[in-house]
Amino acid sequence: MNISSEDLLNKILDAPVGQVVTVLGEILDCSIKLKVIEQNTVAPNQFVRKVSITANELPVIKANVKFDSTVLPEFIMADLLKKKRGVGTILNVNGINVVRNIISLNRNPDENKVSREYEITHNGIVWFTILEEIRLDSLDSYNNS
Repeated sequence: MNISSEDLLNKILDAPVGQVVTVLGEILDCSIKLKVIEQNTVAPNQFVRKVSITANELPVIKANVKFDSTVLPEFIMADLLKKKRGVGTILNVNGINVVRNIISLNRNPDENKVSREYEITHNGIVWFTILEEIRLDSLDSYNNS
């Protein structure tokens, strides 16, 4: 399916928490992979996770995820520490209802990138803060191939 990069970007931005990989796969009709690149403790109970989402090996989205182990249930932390699944997938598999609160959305046309920062909250408590970089050049090159 060949759609404009603007439409593609809007579909990514509108995807429910935990559904970005699915939405990308449906639109681009290719292999989409989410990989936890690294996850580190940056202070007591404070973690940062780096995630990459690729479409046929091309980097499409890079994300930094910050979370505090003191606000998360133990079973969520246990899954996060395995470093196998994305945050959204973990939340969805466990049937946890969350809300995405957008903090900022910035376009950088010179670099063909969009960055978005948002919080994922549960019952009014911030569970995750995520900074994403969406590479429009990668989306365009794959979408037009």
